[in-house]
Formats: sequence, structure tokens, C-alpha cells
Amino acid sequence: MLIRSASGLRGIAEDHFTPELINKYILAFITTQNIKSCVIGRDGRPSGKQISQWVIDSFHKNGINVENCGLATTPTMQVMTEKEHFDGGIVITASHNPSEYNGLKFLQTDGTFLSPEQCEELFKAVDQNVSIDPPDSLGLVLDYSTANEEHIEKVLAAKCIDADNIRKKKFKVVIDAVNGAGSFILPMFCEQLGCEVVTMNCNGDGDFTRIPEPLAENLDSLEQKVLEVGADIGFATDPDGDRLSIVSNKGKAIGEEYTLLFAVMNFYSNVKKYLLKDVKMNKQGKELWNFPFEHGAVTNLSSSKMIDDFLSISDLESYRTKIGEAHVVKEMKKRNIWIGGEGNGGVILKEVHLGRDSLVAISMILNLLITKSKRVDEIISKPIINSYIIPSYIFVKDKIKIGKNIDFDSLESIFDCDEINRLDGIKFIWSDKWIHIRKSNTEPIIRIFAEASTQDEVDELINTLKNYLK
Repeated sequence: MLIRSASGLRGIAEDHFTPELINKYILAFITTQNIKSCVIGRDGRPSGKQISQWVIDSFHKNGINVENCGLATTPTMQVMTEKEHFDGGIVITASHNPSEYNGLKFLQTDGTFLSPEQCEELFKAVDQNVSIDPPDSLGLVLDYSTANEEHIEKVLAAKCIDADNIRKKKFKVVIDAVNGAGSFILPMFCEQLGCEVVTMNCNGDGDFTRIPEPLAENLDSLEQKVLEVGADIGFATDPDGDRLSIVSNKGKAIGEEYTLLFAVMNFYSNVKKYLLKDVKMNKQGKELWNFPFEHGAVTNLSSSKMIDDFLSISDLESYRTKIGEAHVVKEMKKRNIWIGGEGNGGVILKEVHLGRDSLVAISMILNLLITKSKRVDEIISKPIINSYIIPSYIFVKDKIKIGKNIDFDSLESIFDCDEINRLDGIKFIWSDKWIHIRKSNTEPIIRIFAEASTQDEVDELINTLKNYLK
């Protein structure tokens, strides 16, 4: 099955991708986005080099100039598209899907993904077999060799990251890039932050020696390596390097949900220091801070409740969107909010670029450890904000194969809950737990997310749903 969604195009490479298919999508991209110049990059999948060449050939023969970054993370491509003012960009990746998959992610000139509406327009053009007049001349094909360095430079310039302070700490970190696009840039970045770096699965050949999605249950080897070398922290990414998962100094994979929480905590712990425009005093002598953005954070419906708890305790607003980076980014733009992301380990810092970025996540996590003068295990055991302790939850991701169409309306009667949210699939919400069911944008599955105070409560939520769907 060839999957088309707001996340772009995905399918099993050997079964679906051909020069003819690639050309149809490139023509649609050129016509719907008015592309005159484009930048491309890929993750390490075995099929990536061939598909990259087909993409290059299509742009070339249709008169479009294209620059090739080679092996590059999705956030690197987003930064380069915006920074160098390309008309668009293409990332050849299937993100966390198995190695036999590949895909195309489409970027607009500001480095953000095409909106769902723009994707629909592109797919319609494909289905209509859109064509263009033969060009007067062939497009230029160039290598873009400095993308990694430019991406690193952009992240290190962020004001809410104190790179010099991080360097003084001399963290020892372990990097697991699953032999994907982050294999070279992530160790390089951490070294520039003064870290002693131990690598595993960082050869970039796309041989996924673990399940590529960086869920806690897939990080056994990283847990062992952190303990073996006595590291302060371990970091794991997905194949295209936009998501980050954490392994604590105790060799415990704490899950992707803490990535965004730590980033938001760091942002608002350091925001006065780094992003202050002006400060005035009111008549009562209270400081009035003038920030260039609105207070709060944006995340999706399936992210942990810990984000809401932290924001509420800190008198900040929490905004929820449909699942998908494009939806989070749209809300951040609408509300002029500078920090957001998704509970899958994706952190978005507007000051760098409007896209999930593992480099941003790493730097903000290390910055938080310095700010709090604590190790990872100490923060998660008692995350204290303004004398309040953020409750910890059991967060579980599950899935079922699509065997038949699910009528989400029919699910309403399953649970007696406090609130039902229908923004994306259906989400049942109580004061201290929730369960969310939706169709995946990237695989032929139904995704299930659940969170509660205990494992028994989470299991009960998921089992109740699965028994109903049998």
C-alpha cells in the first residue's frame, strides 16, 4: 500500500517506487509549489541513493536547479531550505518505518512541511498526471557539502541554549543514530558542545540493528552502553533524526515523552535570561517581563499530560492539536508561541526553525541538567516546579492492524469519561488518565495511546478498547 498523508508519501521501496512514479510526484511538486530551485537529502536506507538519483534526474530534465545534501537529517533539510531561500525541499525518508520502506517529505520555502491542504493539492495534481512544457535548458545539479555544519551553527546560536556553559560541564554522552541520517551530525554536534562522545549505530548505512522507532522498549543496547561506559546520558534518534529519546545516567530508557517536557522546562527556566527584550517595574515593585512571544507551548493530542501539568503550575497555556508536525507548527505560528513539539520525542524551537529537531532537543536537555544542577534520574524522580511536584504517569503506545474500517462514532459508549475530544480520531479524557485512538498517517494501522497513574489502569484502558474491537 502506497500511503499518502500530511506526512508526505511512504511505501515499500521495492514494490512502489519507480522512476516514473517519482517523476509524477516531482512534476506535481514543481507545478503546485512553483519550484525553480530545490534542495534534497536522504536518510541511510538502502533504497535511498537510487531514489535520490531519480529525484535529481526528474528535477534536472524538467529544468529545475537542485542541490544534493546527501545523507542529511530532516531538520537539516528544513534549516537549509529556509536559510538558502530554496523554493522547496525534499527529504527522502520513511522516518521510523522499517528499512524496506521509503518515502518523500515535501518542504516549502520557509522549511516547514507542506500543509495538509497543500499535500492534497499535490496529490490531486499527481492523479491528474499534470505535465509542464519542455524546458529551454536542463537544470543544474550541485552538491551541498556544508549542510551539517550550517545546521549546527544555527542551533548553537539559539539564545535559550548556553553552549559555553554546556562545554564547561564536559558531559559524557552515548549516541545511537540507528545508522540513519543522524550518524555523523549528532556526534559532531555533541563534540562541539564539549561532550565526550561514545557512538553506536552511527555508520549511516541504513542497517537498522534495532527497531528504528526510538521507543523505550527498543533501546536495550543503548541502556547497556550507558552503564558500561558510565555516561551521563544516552540519546537515540529515528532514521531521519527529527525525534529524540533519552536514556538516563542509570541506564534506564525513560521514553520519548520526557524529551519535550525537558525542552519546555529548559525554555521557561532560561527564558528571562536569554530572551528578554525589556523589563519594567509596576507600582507594586513587581517585574513586568516583555517577551517577543506569547507564553505557553503547543503539542498534539497524544502527548503526555506532564506537559499540561508543568505549564499549569507555571501559569502558562497549553495548546493541543491534531497529530503531525504541520498541525503543531500551524498553531505555533497562529499564536506566536516559540516552543512546541510532539510527545514522540520531537522538539520545535521557533528561534532555530519550525520543525522537530534532535539537535535542538539534545542541547536543551543538556542545558536543563546544568540549570537544575541535577542528573536525569534525579529530575524524573521528583520534577519540582515552584515547590510543586509534577505527577509521573505510565504512558503506553500500542497499535492494531487495519482489518476493517472503524466507526469512531461507535466507540463513544465504551468509556464513561469526563470529556471526549474528536479533533483527531477519538480521545477519552478523565482528570488523571486518557486514551486516544486514531488512524496512522504513515502506516496501515490504528494507533492507540494511553496514559494513567498506574500500569494496571493503562492496561485496563487498552484491553477494554481491544476487546470491543474484536
